[in-house]
Amino acid sequence: MNLAHKLLLAAASAAALTCSLPAAAQWAWRDSAGKMVYSDQPPPKSVAPKDIVRQPAPAPAGRMRASPEAPAEAADGQKAQPSASATPAPPRAPTVAEREIESRLRQQQLAEAEKKAADEEAQRKQMAENCERLRAYQRALEGGHRIARVGAAGEKEILGDAQRAAELERTRTQIEQSCR
Repeated sequence: MNLAHKLLLAAASAAALTCSLPAAAQWAWRDSAGKMVYSDQPPPKSVAPKDIVRQPAPAPAGRMRASPEAPAEAADGQKAQPSASATPAPPRAPTVAEREIESRLRQQQLAEAEKKAADEEAQRKQMAENCERLRAYQRALEGGHRIARVGAAGEKEILGDAQRAAELERTRTQIEQSCR
């Protein structure tokens, strides 16, 4: 074999090895019929953990840059502690999809806050109107005006002094409770 043929073979081997690396992070499990299933997605919940043949390794918690003076494993096979000179990798920039999700979440939170503020404002306005109505009724009761109301049977009733005093006391209590 000549040198060009050996280089071509080495390049083809390296390319084949590189292409097979993503396949190592795939899921493999046996379905209910005993058939092997390969996927890039995790198996459904109905698959028992004992039937999962292969799953991707969990992502490392913090990626550390390997320094030449820090050995990957100690002589006894346990992982060595990272050296003080090892620095964490810089944080990655968010993807377009992540930025879009964050933007929509902020818009939703803003809309909810605006709706809550509008609801509170409407409730304050309604309470102010009710208080004004109660105060006007109190002034009418205190002013000695004749007050008539329609009874349950539809007949007109004019409030007497005892009824007026009771109605005035009830109105004052409502004002104290509602209008602060």
